[in-house]
Amino acid sequence: MQINMKADLIAPEISVVAPVFNEAEGIKTFAETVIAVLEQTTDSWELVLVDDGSSDGSWEILRSLHDKNQRIKILRLSRNFGNQAAISAGLKRAQGSAVITMDSDLQHPPELIPQMVQLWKSGFQSIYTIRTYSEETGFLKQFTSSAFAKAMNFFSTTSMPEGMSDYRLLDRKIVDSLNAMGENARFVRAMVSWLGFRQAGLPFTTKPRVAGTTKFSVVKLLRLSLDGITSFSVMPLRWITCCGLIVAAMSLFYAGYVLCEVIATGITTPGWSTLVVAVLFLGGIQLTALGIVGEYVGRIYMETKHRPLFVVEEQLGFEADTLSVFDVKAA
Repeated sequence: MQINMKADLIAPEISVVAPVFNEAEGIKTFAETVIAVLEQTTDSWELVLVDDGSSDGSWEILRSLHDKNQRIKILRLSRNFGNQAAISAGLKRAQGSAVITMDSDLQHPPELIPQMVQLWKSGFQSIYTIRTYSEETGFLKQFTSSAFAKAMNFFSTTSMPEGMSDYRLLDRKIVDSLNAMGENARFVRAMVSWLGFRQAGLPFTTKPRVAGTTKFSVVKLLRLSLDGITSFSVMPLRWITCCGLIVAAMSLFYAGYVLCEVIATGITTPGWSTLVVAVLFLGGIQLTALGIVGEYVGRIYMETKHRPLFVVEEQLGFEADTLSVFDVKAA
């Protein structure tokens, strides 16, 4: 990695944004690999690395990388705000005419960057990547990712190709539009799909991590899918209405059946089993409905607080007009 003692005074052509969370073992290799590709792609670039509350010494390594190359710009959040918030923090700071977001573990192959830039220069404004898995990838990982995509497309009004990842190139128009979107429960890839613009897809095969283990657990994936569904669809609420109408219709049919049985046989004593089943069934429906409504009400509650999406503790390499450490939502 060559020393660059002078940062670019004009906005770079390409910015690469990558969140970093406990990646001390591999972040130096990641930076060197990405920079080598960028150097072959364009003369005007910057690398924005966002430390999302790491506790393994990642920040010290990022500082040393910045000291050696001023085009590496680093941002440290005050705590772990999550992958989507870290990506959003990088998008807020990135100055490039096109911005590439990717993971910092080299599972997103940097070799695709020249092809993405070429598609952007040909007129596409959003170039997303579609992930396929190698034979070494475990069944659980493949299943959860596939189920996540299917659930998002089923519940949401925003359609996304199955296997879409957060490795993408965004034109400056899209980046500015994303930065103007004020919600706190963010699901960046769905937000980009919702914005539209001219899009193109590139397939890639997931590579092994350069070092360490994944920080994205099944619980975090479920939480992300819940944020995506509730942010982009009211279909679960409509399902509650449909379910209520179906249950009401079933009760009317059953009441008619009971009435006919009384007229035909004269039996007026209801069965205990029928009563218990009906109570449990209706109770389950009501509790499920309350839970779904509660998810939406909870998100309304969190949005009305107008808390910042992230808080910056320290940053190096950015111009003075980007040095706000308390980023609030767009009005």
